[in-house]
Amino acid sequence: MNAQRLILLLALLGGCREVPPEVPRVPASSVTGNGSVRGVVHFDGTPPPRATVRNEPCCPGAPPTQLEDTVIVGPAGGLANTFVFIENGPATEGSALPAPVLDQKFCQYTPHVIGVIVRQPLKLRSSDATMHNVAISGPDGAQNFAMKAAGETASTVFTQPGFSNTKCDVHPWMAAVIGVFDNSFFAATGEDGAFEIKGIPDGTYTLVARHERYGALRQPLVIKDGQAATVDFRYHPPTP
Repeated sequence: MNAQRLILLLALLGGCREVPPEVPRVPASSVTGNGSVRGVVHFDGTPPPRATVRNEPCCPGAPPTQLEDTVIVGPAGGLANTFVFIENGPATEGSALPAPVLDQKFCQYTPHVIGVIVRQPLKLRSSDATMHNVAISGPDGAQNFAMKAAGETASTVFTQPGFSNTKCDVHPWMAAVIGVFDNSFFAATGEDGAFEIKGIPDGTYTLVARHERYGALRQPLVIKDGQAATVDFRYHPPTP
């Protein structure tokens, strides 16, 4: 084999991405219970200042400025945009479930964090009369959807659990996080930091809180006799 062919072969092999083994899954609707868990994700400390986004020239009708939404702490110290989910629940798939919507409005993603189950469709929409592109990168690789006018939509499906970062290359301050989960037992917190997950079967689990900037916290969760559990999380961000 000559040198040129060897270099080409090595390049091809290096470009191959290993495909994770397929996980046996059942429909999400077939895994139900009577248990639940609720709680609050707390932010201890002084919240970082939220940067001001000046977007009026990009999106007609938008307010002159908006606040960046990566870290939002409510008046009582609750941390918004935090996923809370069961890590080791039964592996399910959501192809028969309705598609939640990730919208683009006034040059920001709405909501900032959004969750789906493996194989559950996710609808992408633009409400802005300007050009966007939805660039997604995560365990399923890269995806890119161009949207040129208000009302345009697209749809995508994820086959691997994990977290995908989403951005718009036209408006670089736009960002969102898509959580793809192994099961339907997840929630996202609002500004009060509160969450509730229902329909959990009896069992011993790990409950995870995951924030895009501050990482993951884990606590044990036991659901017995369909009872309701309470679990709180506290983030202690490093002092600047």
